[in-house]
Amino acid sequence: MQIVKEAIEFHIPYVHAITLMSFISWILISAFSLIATHKMSVIPKNIQNLLEIIFEQIFNLADTIIGKDAKKYYPLFLGIFFFIFISNIMGVIPGMLSPTSNLNIPIALSITVFIYYNLQGIYKHKMNYLKKFIIPTLPLWMFPVNILIFFIEIISQFVRPFSLSLRLFCNIFAKETLLGVMCSLILTFLILPGVSKTILIMPLFLRPVIILLALLIGLVQALIFLILSITYIAGAVKSEH
Repeated sequence: MQIVKEAIEFHIPYVHAITLMSFISWILISAFSLIATHKMSVIPKNIQNLLEIIFEQIFNLADTIIGKDAKKYYPLFLGIFFFIFISNIMGVIPGMLSPTSNLNIPIALSITVFIYYNLQGIYKHKMNYLKKFIIPTLPLWMFPVNILIFFIEIISQFVRPFSLSLRLFCNIFAKETLLGVMCSLILTFLILPGVSKTILIMPLFLRPVIILLALLIGLVQALIFLILSITYIAGAVKSEH
């Protein structure tokens, strides 16, 4: 019981820190949005120009995968991309954590997407959306195969939020761990007496490299989560059902 109590006492401050980092992420997104829209011009400059380029790429991607109905999902896609990207790269700032390095945040995002695209599919196709789970489109004489396909389809649907969340979490957690190890090595070599300071060259050299890699990983993971979310919504709302 004492071990459990100590684990809970350690976990609660960490959860509070992750919650705080999540709020900071949204504050940063809001601040950038306000700055970009404060003095909008026909010819965009600086942050407005950067955001318009990002918006255009996300909108084109959604239009390509979903089609003409993609426009109503634009706010969701923008929110997913910017929150995940900002959250991913916050860990490179000393004293801050990446909210996505805690499994709770990726799971919450993945479950939100999972519930959303299924509700959109039901809203658009009504009972026809559920038929792909209940009535496989194979001849009756292939009855055992029909049952197998039914279970495979159900399992594949429920695996999606887990694969989405674990992919994001594992990559960002590994990035945070590497940065933490590099920081610990530098501090250890600085504090330990009798240690030659030339040994600091390697961790000091590797840390900027890992930071650049972390920025790239943060962008790639945000794009992967975004593309998969768009693909899942496209599969739910397109007219093939």
